[in-house]
Amino acid sequence: MIFSRFRWNDSKFLELNDASSAYIYYRKTRLNLITGYAEIYPFHLFMKALEQTSLQESVPHPKVYHFHYEFGLILMGLSHTVGEDVPLVVEIEYERRSWKKAPSRVRLENIKLKSLERPSWTEYKEAFNHIQERLLDGHAYQVNLTYPFEFETEDMLDPRDIMDFFFTRKGLGAYAHATYYGDEMILSNSPECLFQYRKDEIFTMPIKGTLRRKGSFAADWKKLKNDKKEEGELIMITDLLRNDLNRLEYPRARVHKLKAPLCVPGLLHQYSLLSVKLENKISLLKVMECLFPGGSITGAPKKRVMEILLEVERYQRGLYSGSTLLCIDDRKMGNINIRTAQVAVGDRLWRYAAGGGITLLSRPVLEFQEMEDKVSSFLTLLKSPGYTSKK
Repeated sequence: MIFSRFRWNDSKFLELNDASSAYIYYRKTRLNLITGYAEIYPFHLFMKALEQTSLQESVPHPKVYHFHYEFGLILMGLSHTVGEDVPLVVEIEYERRSWKKAPSRVRLENIKLKSLERPSWTEYKEAFNHIQERLLDGHAYQVNLTYPFEFETEDMLDPRDIMDFFFTRKGLGAYAHATYYGDEMILSNSPECLFQYRKDEIFTMPIKGTLRRKGSFAADWKKLKNDKKEEGELIMITDLLRNDLNRLEYPRARVHKLKAPLCVPGLLHQYSLLSVKLENKISLLKVMECLFPGGSITGAPKKRVMEILLEVERYQRGLYSGSTLLCIDDRKMGNINIRTAQVAVGDRLWRYAAGGGITLLSRPVLEFQEMEDKVSSFLTLLKSPGYTSKK
């Protein structure tokens, strides 16, 4: 059983069913998710197919790509750091689409999650100090440090029940989506856009800056927009994304918004909005080479930061901070998978990762708290009554 759902607008979602093809790609093989069989398939063949796919062309059937963060290591020339058993991309083509309203009745009232693993203050502080050394040595300007949090549910939950509950929640991000394939589920409440293509123009919307909601919107927004550290993060990443867009087309990317507010459950963010007009046809591969992975979840400069992250992050990010791309008709919409859980439904295991940008102005206690606040935001969406460490 394979199916996907995407938030389409405030009143309805897009559901995709009847997968005609579905694969997970690795460096030397791919796994057919419909038959369950693996086959020899060098990854450069997938890259070639992506290169032959025009951003501007209309697709006959909806297609969904889930690009793992490690795909970005391949694009950055760091393939030697990626093992042959590491998933890089999930690609699914569907035969049937439908637009539906959120169900008025659902089986689940909440999703209770019990904590299994979480980062300790000691390991976070050690990684933070290592990054500070790299920043002081001039290797980077900003590094986005993240950690995984692992949970379990008490009962086995049906994937459609999870999706039905999720899509009734208020405060869904603009790029919220879910996909179920095999026994795995992606559940994302992403508010962040990697890129969106329409009418020969590509838009991107980096998010940088986070404040836990405590008072009125006006008071919270005044505090966030006057925070020099948060402002510096956003300006650095906005400049990085402008350069990324300029690699797609002549250097004429426009910044439409430099600092704007964005509310999500329990948090207030700030974001920028940029775009570039396209005069020539370009491939999906070119777009991904220029924009992926998103600068807001890596840092600046991108390649050097990704090398630094390999030194301090002791896990594979996988779907988290990768991107999900929906291709439907002549539209292409790609998110950044923040606020995203990867669920092993049969094993009742959930993995959710979070983090934040580290600069020379960062304070470790505040950065650690911001990471915790982003976990709480997702738990609030699920109406989970908090979580406790497993005894």
